[in-house]
Amino acid sequence: LIKVDRFIFGFDPTVALYKIANPFLTELLQIVYGTFFFLPIILGIDLIIKNRDREFCFMTFIIVLGFFLSYIGYILVPAIGPRFTLHDFDLTNTELPGLFLTNYLREIVNAGESIPAGTPNPALVVQRDAFPSGHTQMTLLVMYLSVKFNSKTKYFFLINGSLLIFATVYLRYHYVADLIGGIIFMIFTLWSGLRLYNYIMKLQGKQKFVYPKN
Repeated sequence: LIKVDRFIFGFDPTVALYKIANPFLTELLQIVYGTFFFLPIILGIDLIIKNRDREFCFMTFIIVLGFFLSYIGYILVPAIGPRFTLHDFDLTNTELPGLFLTNYLREIVNAGESIPAGTPNPALVVQRDAFPSGHTQMTLLVMYLSVKFNSKTKYFFLINGSLLIFATVYLRYHYVADLIGGIIFMIFTLWSGLRLYNYIMKLQGKQKFVYPKN
C-alpha cells in the first residue's frame, strides 16, 4: 500500500500533510472522523420521519452489505495504517495535537482498534483493517444514497463526508490506496446490492426497488 501511494504521488501523503497540520484543523477533522457511525443512523432517522419505508429498508440492506464486504477486504488484505508504518505511533498526540477533544476522541478510536492506552507493541495487536478504507466506503454510500433519495440531510453529508474522507489520511489512519479501495468497494456494494436486494424482493413476491426520480 505504501508502494502504491509512492507510485501514484512520488511521496507519502501522510508525511506531506504533516506540513499543513495545525491544532485547529486536527481538532475539526478528529471530531468529523468521530461522526462516522452516526451517518447511516442520521440518514435512517430522516427516512423514517418522512415515512419512506422502502428507501429505509434498502438503505439498511446496503449499509449492512457494505460493512460485510469491507470485512472480506480486511481478511484478503490484512494491513495496518501509516500511523504505525510511516510514523511513530507513540508520538501521534505530540505531532498532531488538537485543542480540547482530539486526544479523548483518538483514544476512543484506539480502544475500538484493540489498542487502549498502555498497550505494549500496539502495531502487533491493532486490527488489520486498513484496506479497504471502510470509512471511505461507507461514508460514500451514505452520501450517494442521501443524494439519490433527495434527503435534506444530503448537504450535511456532502460536506461532513468529504472532510471525513480527507481526515482518514490527514490523521494517519489510511493510505490513499485504502481510499481508492474504499471507492471500488463502494461501487461494487451499490452494483451488487441493488441486484441482490431485488432478487430477495422477487423471492418474497414483493415489488422490486427502484431509485426515486428526483
